[in-house]
Amino acid sequence: MVSTALYTGLSGLRVHQTYIDVIGNNLANVSTPGFRGSRATFSDILSFTVRSGSGPNGNFGGVNPLQIGHGAIMATVDTDTNQGTMQDTGRSLDVALQGRGFFTMTNGVQTFYSRVGSFGIDANRTLVDLRSGMRVVGSSGANITVPVTDTLPASATTSVDFQGNLPAKVGGPLAEIVQSNAVLKQGTAASKTATGTAGAGNQFDLTAFAGKSVLVSVNGGAQQTVTFPSSTFGAAPVNASTVAALFTMQGLQVTANDTAGTISFDTIRLGTSSTLKFDDGPSSAGLLAALGLNATLGTGTETTATAATGLASLTARTSAYAVGDNITVSGTNPDGTVFSDTFVFGPANDGTTIGDLVNFINATVDPAQCTAELTTDGNVRLVATNKEEADMSLFIGDASGNTGKNSWPNFQVAQNGTGPDTAVTSIDVVDSQGRTHPVTLTFTRSTIDSTVWDLQATCDSSEGTVTQAQIGQIRFNDNGSFNVIGGGTNALAFTWSGISASQSVTVDLGSSGQFDGIAMLGNATTIAAVNQDGFAPGTLLNVGFNNNGELVGFYSNGQSRTLDQLRVSMFSNEGGLVRVGDTMFVESPNSDDAIATTANSAGAGSVRAGQLENSNVDIAREFVNLIEAQRGFQANSRVITTTDEILAELMNIVR
Repeated sequence: MVSTALYTGLSGLRVHQTYIDVIGNNLANVSTPGFRGSRATFSDILSFTVRSGSGPNGNFGGVNPLQIGHGAIMATVDTDTNQGTMQDTGRSLDVALQGRGFFTMTNGVQTFYSRVGSFGIDANRTLVDLRSGMRVVGSSGANITVPVTDTLPASATTSVDFQGNLPAKVGGPLAEIVQSNAVLKQGTAASKTATGTAGAGNQFDLTAFAGKSVLVSVNGGAQQTVTFPSSTFGAAPVNASTVAALFTMQGLQVTANDTAGTISFDTIRLGTSSTLKFDDGPSSAGLLAALGLNATLGTGTETTATAATGLASLTARTSAYAVGDNITVSGTNPDGTVFSDTFVFGPANDGTTIGDLVNFINATVDPAQCTAELTTDGNVRLVATNKEEADMSLFIGDASGNTGKNSWPNFQVAQNGTGPDTAVTSIDVVDSQGRTHPVTLTFTRSTIDSTVWDLQATCDSSEGTVTQAQIGQIRFNDNGSFNVIGGGTNALAFTWSGISASQSVTVDLGSSGQFDGIAMLGNATTIAAVNQDGFAPGTLLNVGFNNNGELVGFYSNGQSRTLDQLRVSMFSNEGGLVRVGDTMFVESPNSDDAIATTANSAGAGSVRAGQLENSNVDIAREFVNLIEAQRGFQANSRVITTTDEILAELMNIVR
């Protein structure tokens, strides 16, 4: 039996060595995305029965069996199927699964499963696993193709949504006024000026700060570091242009004057939302003072716009107008005739100020019918000359090719003319070829029933004709909520130039009895066509995944489309899968066949875009297991050593 102890200890050494192998593999993959750790479990080997047990007999009690074990064997190495934590990667094609399931890949012969969604696009525009080059399987079972040069065709407008208010109060004899729905404001940039003091031209002597840095924050954004290289600033003073060249950052305009020795820092954004902040960088105390700057927060200012306000100085701008930029002015005169022209920005063109634009509008409209003006509170408005029923509208917008951009307000009827009250709005309707057509929509109150309105659509004859122009008997409830369209149709119809087929456009005024569309309350007119479902053609700009694992394409026309969807594979026994390397698994007889589904379906988890799943290995637990394995190995080696000593003593009995 002494020799049995040798083999028992040997079995203990073997299982603990394997245990250490399992722990070592877990720790080696502690940083491997999607890795699932393993757990080793032992079983004892069948024991040798020295004496069988016996039950109670007469005056004698029962005797337990006498057995001696033969050691231990490795019973299982199980896969830990717990969820790993998520790590943000910032890549739109990196995805992780929150919950059960596996991403599905194929090499064309065999199917593989993984928790790692590190995907990319190959030369054939196929979605592939970046680690192995295997193709990603979509929900249909086919490869996922990304149409990187895809064009989304135009879609004609089929419906127009309205929101806002029609006045409940019947107006008196008033001149019609169309006015901007937002006040125009002029603003200044947040500014700072650096001044040199060294030598001719007031150069900047930064030799004591070569290699140092300053921190710059624009419009409340994160601080950006600007470092002054020793190779440039360590030898001698430099001019303003050399210093200014370092400050190249988004949202900041930098102008150097080498003669005066000054550098002007101005935010591109205007108004009180523009800020500029400088600070000395780490270990750079005194650098700001050497530049003639300080750490005080600089902010822009804003006031109500006046006629002298430059169009490039409006706080609604996102970039300043350049000479030659076009501003579209269009609408209808009080008698319904259409006006449209293009204001060309520039001192030698149509002008540069709001006053110039107002004068241009006055030259564009019929001066006998209406006049454009800028109010003291900063609203641009169009005022009818005669106090009578009018059909007036105004639209100002930037041309698509402009360098400068401005968020022009919508123009709405602020005061209806006398006679039947009217409210005018407009919207661009998109035809089947992707062309846009300005359509004026006029609500007119019935002279018989003040709670009933009619809607009339008009467009310029050069665009086409309105074959179904009127929607009649728009009724409201006593509480001012929308009731019903009683005129028999809720659709307008257009026939556009160059297109023979008629285009029907449904008008959505809201839900009956609700205030989710238009209403008739008070005396304010805010009615507007706020949305239409048509769009121009567009090209694919980018792709990304949503929580359902759908690959969504984002197009240049603002539209998005679902291109495909990831297949998520489920297994009855995830622990039965076979590891094949690259953090991938294949089926085994005990995992059962894969159940093909999609994210958030049939118990599958959701997809987390821009993230990867970390390894689920618990380092602390593995270190404890490692200590346990080491001690177990050590104890079994002691069994062998002790048995060897006993055998040696036995051999020395006879001398």
